[in-house]
This record gives sequence, structure tokens and C-alpha cells, in this order.
Amino acid sequence: MLKKTLIVCLVCLSSWVFAMPAAAAEAATLVLKSGERVSGELIDLGGAGFAVRVSGQIRRIATNDVAVVEFTGGRARPDVLARLKNGQPVLVLRNGQVIDGRLNDIGGTRPLRITVDTASGRRDFSSSEVAQIFLATPPGPAIATAPVPATPPGSIRVDANEPWVDTGIDVSRGDRVSFNASGHIKLAPDASSGVNGNPALQSKRYPVTGAAAGALIGKVGMIGVPFLVGSNTQPIAMTGSGRLMLGVNDDHFSDNTGAFLTTVTVEPRRGLLRR
Repeated sequence: MLKKTLIVCLVCLSSWVFAMPAAAAEAATLVLKSGERVSGELIDLGGAGFAVRVSGQIRRIATNDVAVVEFTGGRARPDVLARLKNGQPVLVLRNGQVIDGRLNDIGGTRPLRITVDTASGRRDFSSSEVAQIFLATPPGPAIATAPVPATPPGSIRVDANEPWVDTGIDVSRGDRVSFNASGHIKLAPDASSGVNGNPALQSKRYPVTGAAAGALIGKVGMIGVPFLVGSNTQPIAMTGSGRLMLGVNDDHFSDNTGAFLTTVTVEPRRGLLRR
């Protein structure tokens, strides 16, 4: 009886041990310096390099062979490429923020823990926060980017790779605000948008769910309800008071390039104009 119980325990323990890597895996693509793309389940980073499960088999890839670890797609932005050319590896977060730092470790359970050495010390991120990890300049052709126009006096530039841009303008509830926007941005190397957005791309995850991807949008204050601006030149009544913010209708900003330009005219409730 004791022998039988021991065998059952050993079988259960073995099943638990072998199940651990599966629970810890995270879908990712490793872009190698050779140009090869290895897609599978990223398990960890150890002394032997990256461990990736591909079609049920564990593949080990040396760290020095890897240029990019992608948790979400998207080519490197020009500012990221500039850092990499200067020898500075970076992380790009899903909110568009770029972190200068050298990858130290990947491990833990899903979502994976990503440890990075930065100038201010060692920091941990979750794989659910990270879009890409750039270890070196990725192979392939240069990124296709949208031109960034010069900003004329009186205009506000809304960069496509920023979630929200502070206009420096305060508005009050009931103010009527007019916009005159123009420009062209890229949401990806093969997807572009004007101020009304790209009608082929829509998602319930966007700030304004009824608007197309890339459309010019606004909100009042950091927690205000986003609204569509687009090419509309008719005054929009403000439903709250605070700082006017502008942005593009998207949920992933690291692969966006270009900018919109707009003028903003505020007509307060008392009928005076301010710009």
C-alpha cells in the first residue's frame, strides 16, 4: 500500500513539474539578427539564452543572436532606432513609453517578469506591459514613416506616437471649442490615417469606440470622456472643466509616426474668444 501511494505521489509530482513551463510561457516572436523570426511561447531567459517552445519543442536561442523580442507587432520608431544605433537597448511599453535599459532576466509565471537594468537601477516589468524589447538594431529595410510637419505659430502639433498631448489650454464646462485640423499619420508601416481616421480599422478598445483608428480626438482633463474631433470645424460644447488634451484614436502607439496640426479657438460662455 505504501509503495502504491509513493508511486502515485511521484507521478503527480512529475506531472506538476513538467506542467510548470507550460503555465509560465507567453506568446512572443524573437526577431534574430539574421532576419529569421521565431514565433512560439517564450518561457524564460537563462544562461543558455532564450527558451522558446515552438510546435511543442523547446528551442534555445543565444542572447547575442536576438535583435528584438516582440510581444506585440510593430516596427521600431525613429527615436528607438536612434537609441539602438548609439548602443542603447530599450523597452517599448504598450502605452508607447520608451525605457532605456538593458535586459537582465525573463522569468516567473504568466505574465512573465521582465527585469531591466536602467541608469536609475534595476526595474521589473510585466510582459503584459511590454510591447517590444530591443536588444539591437533589427534587420530589414528602414521603417516607413510619416513626415512630421513644421508647427506654424498658433497651431498645436499632435504627435501620433503619444497617447495624449497637453494643449496648454484650459476650458470650462459649456465653452464651445472649434478645431481646424490637418495632417497625415502612419499607424503601422502599411496603414495610414488622416484626421478622420482609417475606416478600415476600428476596435472597441480605442478611446472613442465609434470612431476609426487614427482619428484626431480630444478630452478635458486626464479622466475626461474622449470625443471625436476629426475634420469637424463646428464648435464642440465642453462637458467638463480642465486642461484640453488631444490625441489619436488608437490603443498602441509605439509603431505610429507623423503628427496632426490643429488650431484651437475657445468661445467661453460669456461670448469672448480666446486662443
